[in-house]
Amino acid sequence: MIARSRFAPSPTGLLHIGNARSAVLNWAYINNKGGEFILRIDDTDRVRSKNEYESKIKKDLQWLGITWHKTFNQSDRLKIYDYRIQELKEKKRIYPCFESPEELSLKKKSQLTSGRPPIYDRSALSLSSEEITNLIKSGKKPHWRFKLEYKKIEWTDLVRGTVSFESKNLSDPILIREDGSLLYHLPSVIDDIEEGITDIIRGEDHITNTAFHIQIFEALNAKIPIFGHHPFLIDHEGKGFGKRLGSLSIEKMRKEGYENLTLLNYLLSIGTSTNLTKEIKSESLIKNFDIANISTSSPKFSIEVIKSLNKDILQAFNYSDIKNKFLALNIKDANADFWQFIKNNIDFFQECIEWKEILNTSKPFNNDDLDFLKEAAKLLPNSPYNISSWDQWTSLIKQKTGKKGKELFMPLRKALTGKEKGPELKYLLPLLSKEHILKKLGIDR
Repeated sequence: MIARSRFAPSPTGLLHIGNARSAVLNWAYINNKGGEFILRIDDTDRVRSKNEYESKIKKDLQWLGITWHKTFNQSDRLKIYDYRIQELKEKKRIYPCFESPEELSLKKKSQLTSGRPPIYDRSALSLSSEEITNLIKSGKKPHWRFKLEYKKIEWTDLVRGTVSFESKNLSDPILIREDGSLLYHLPSVIDDIEEGITDIIRGEDHITNTAFHIQIFEALNAKIPIFGHHPFLIDHEGKGFGKRLGSLSIEKMRKEGYENLTLLNYLLSIGTSTNLTKEIKSESLIKNFDIANISTSSPKFSIEVIKSLNKDILQAFNYSDIKNKFLALNIKDANADFWQFIKNNIDFFQECIEWKEILNTSKPFNNDDLDFLKEAAKLLPNSPYNISSWDQWTSLIKQKTGKKGKELFMPLRKALTGKEKGPELKYLLPLLSKEHILKKLGIDR
C-alpha cells in the first residue's frame, strides 16, 4: 500500500508560517517514506472561502518547493459526503438535536455551577420519531451529532507517544449544522478514506478532534491512519502566535526576499532535537528528516534567526546554483567572480542590485583623501587583475606612503564602493579594469 499524507488549508486567508510548517512536515515526512503528498482545499465554508486565497496558497507552496501528487476541493465532493452521511444515519451513529445555542449555553452553565463537566447530556436521544417529526414540521431545523461509543480511544502518536481519551468524558461532536453545512470533522475523515490517507500530521489543537475522528473512521469501516500532532510556534514571550502569524505570511516573506530553502530548513529544524540545518538541496532535507526528532514543547519562533539563516544559505550557494536568479532581476552580466565578491555580505539576494550599481558607476565616492588616492592611483598595476592583485597594490601603497591598517584601507574602500564596510576588496579588483578604478579614485585619464 502506498503511504499518503496530506495538507488541508482553508482558502480563507494567506498561508502563514505556522500553517506552512504543517505542510512542510507532511511533505518531508511522506517523501522520506517514498509516498505521495496530497493537497486538499477545505473550502466548505462558502462565505469565507475565496478563489484568490486558494491560488495564493498554491503559489506559495510551489515557491517553497512543495509539489503534490493530487489536489482537490471539498466543495466538489458534496455527493460523496451525502452518501456517507446516509450511511451513518442508517447505523444510528448520528442523531438530530434541536437545542438552540442559547439552550446549550444554559446547560453548560448549569453543569459548571453544579461542578460537573460541560458535556452534552444526550437528551436529544430520548426524542421519539414522532417528536422529531413534529419538531421539524414546526419549523425547527436540527443539527446532527455523532454518537460516540463509550470506550477508551487510544493511539500511538508520531510526536507525543501514547495518547488516550475516555470517550465518556467527551461531548458528542456536532457534524452537521442547522443549515445543512458540514463542520470540519466529517468531510475531513471521508476525504481521508476516499484518498487512502495513511499518515496525518497536524497541529496539537487537533488532538481531541483525532479522538472523534478515530471513531468516525471505525463507524465507516475504514482503516485508521497514523497520527502525529506537533506543537505550535510561540513568540519570544512564550505566547502562541495563533492568527497573529497572519502578519508573517509566506507571501510577505517571499516578497521580502527570503529564500525558499531558508524557510524549508527553518521549519524542518525548529522544535527538533537536531541543530539548525543549512541544506541547499531539498533532497537532502527530505532524506535527513526524522519526525521522531520533533519535541513536544512549543518552539520559539525568531525572525532574527531566519534572517541570519538566510544569509548562511546564500553563502552556501555556488554561482551555478543561483545564476538564473540574476536573470530574474534583469542582471545579465553577472558572473562567478561577482558572486564571490558579494555572497558573504548580503542578507537577501536582491541586495546584489545595489552592489552591481556600485561596481558599474564611475563616479568617485570619496573626495576626502584626494592626495592619498592620487598616490594610490600612481601605484596601481595594469589590469587584468586576480585575487592577488589587491595585496600587491596595497603593499606598494604602504611602502610609498607609510600608511597601514585603517588609514590605508578605508580611503580605498570608500573610494571604490562608497561604503565603510563590505566585501573583501581582493574580490573586487578582478571585476574592474584599471581605467574604471582610476575613475573611481577621481583620476581622469
